[in-house]
Amino acid sequence: MARWKCIIENIPETLPGSSFHPVTEALLAARGYSDEDTRNRFLRPDFARDIHDPFLFRQMGQVVERIGRARDCDEKIGIFGDYDADGVTSSVIMREVLSALGINYAVYIPDKLSEGHGFNMKAVETFASQGVKLILTLDCGMTNHDEIHAAKERGMETIIIDHHHVPEILPEAFAIINPKLTTETYPFQELCGAGTCFKVAQALYRRFLPEQEEQLKWLLDVVATGTVADVMPLIGENRAIVKYGLIVLGKTRRVGFQEMFALGKIGVDGKQPIDARTIGFQIAPRINAASRMAHAMIAHDLLMEADPSKAQELASVLDAHNTARQKVSTATTDAVRQIAIEKYGNRKFIFAVDEAYPFGIVGLVAGRIANEFRKPTCVLTRGAETSHGSFRSVPEVNIIELIEMCSDMLVTFGGHSQAAGMTIRNDMLEAFYERFDALVSERLSGIATEPELLIDARIRPEHVTPALYRDIMLFAPFGEGNAEPAFLLEGLVVRSSRTVGNGAKHLKLALESADASKRFDAIGFSLGGAFGDVVDGDVLDAVFQLSENTWNGSTTIQLKLLDLKRQN
Repeated sequence: MARWKCIIENIPETLPGSSFHPVTEALLAARGYSDEDTRNRFLRPDFARDIHDPFLFRQMGQVVERIGRARDCDEKIGIFGDYDADGVTSSVIMREVLSALGINYAVYIPDKLSEGHGFNMKAVETFASQGVKLILTLDCGMTNHDEIHAAKERGMETIIIDHHHVPEILPEAFAIINPKLTTETYPFQELCGAGTCFKVAQALYRRFLPEQEEQLKWLLDVVATGTVADVMPLIGENRAIVKYGLIVLGKTRRVGFQEMFALGKIGVDGKQPIDARTIGFQIAPRINAASRMAHAMIAHDLLMEADPSKAQELASVLDAHNTARQKVSTATTDAVRQIAIEKYGNRKFIFAVDEAYPFGIVGLVAGRIANEFRKPTCVLTRGAETSHGSFRSVPEVNIIELIEMCSDMLVTFGGHSQAAGMTIRNDMLEAFYERFDALVSERLSGIATEPELLIDARIRPEHVTPALYRDIMLFAPFGEGNAEPAFLLEGLVVRSSRTVGNGAKHLKLALESADASKRFDAIGFSLGGAFGDVVDGDVLDAVFQLSENTWNGSTTIQLKLLDLKRQN
């Protein structure tokens, strides 16, 4: 059971003149939105106000000039996109923009299994053979010194459009658009690869197609998908990108999305509008399934396809890959979980290496284990001489900084603070673990690493009202850096209890406050197994999120249970 940690222990009375519920006031203050301007920007994202000028990037002018020169000279541009959902959406953005500008281009997305992450020599040679003169590396490139140098020797210039960790020595690229550059003047650092590509798209349209710049908003479906899929914090400019991107997704013109949604029954009935969770749990996994199980070009082609019959076929292929991915990732997660329990119960760093782990899903598995055990986790696929795979971290540990401190032991590496990848020689595995575990242990000294359930506020039954629910919906879109608020109510009495769903998986409760003044309907998804023995009269403490339930034309507030504790 996870340890409960409550941030706000007491809710003060309503402030004079406030238009918000007292719980909302406390949440806004706790999340750093204390004045009217920051609150307005957070609660009411506005495209015109919150989307920054792309030319605030220090080298954006050079990038636009160089791409414009490619157009004028009829040069071919090579688009190199990474294989994950952020890289795929980045390549879609750049391909559509170059096409609108009338520029000849070639797209290259690497095979995850045989080529791995980042720009590579095979792509360099391919682009050279295709007559490419300018290469754009999307969602990658910051650590590809040798490849960019090789491209230069072959007469090709490179522009890096990335958001990953910035090394001490930069590659010899023509220009770099990366919000994390220490010398960068752009005011927002948390763009993903697709978001950074969107800034380049804005700049290109503003310079060459100003009368069509408004049409760029139709790209926000893929920009929002890349942002949520890459687990970027939904703050600042990202809130506006995702808010408006969700609107575009709901009425997308992209035939590939339309067929994906129809096949997966995603947002088709209008009752469950597409939100950030839809991207994270239904759309992004399907896109990522392409590279995990086959090749990312399947997803890229689907998002670019205009013919409904071809899009339907691609969506079906992708759906089948996603189903297969679910099965293999569940089995691998179970295996790594057992290792974490048996071998790393008293250690701060979980490290699992096996030839049986499919390389395509090791990052997914590492993320699940890191979240479950609240420890940095690395899962590697073991090969004959080297092992390669992925890290996922916890907020207290910047994983790429620690990997850099062990770089002398690695063949290759790359990534950012919470997710990274590496290749290592098998004879270095044991020594690497000991050094890395010591570094993690130092960073987590005095910090509990058991699973933790973060609760925003301890509230009272009278706080649960439709007004609070309406306020909380203003906090959406929810995601990394802006979690959906979770609340604690104590001493609730069970008035009825039953399990529902296949295998009695879910729990439905009718709960009452201790003084019998308030009653609540509650649903606990996947809690039927742990709390199926709850009976009438039990007294519970409940952690939950707020939701609405409509039945027979009547809408009521429902508690969406996250965890329970018995008092008796």
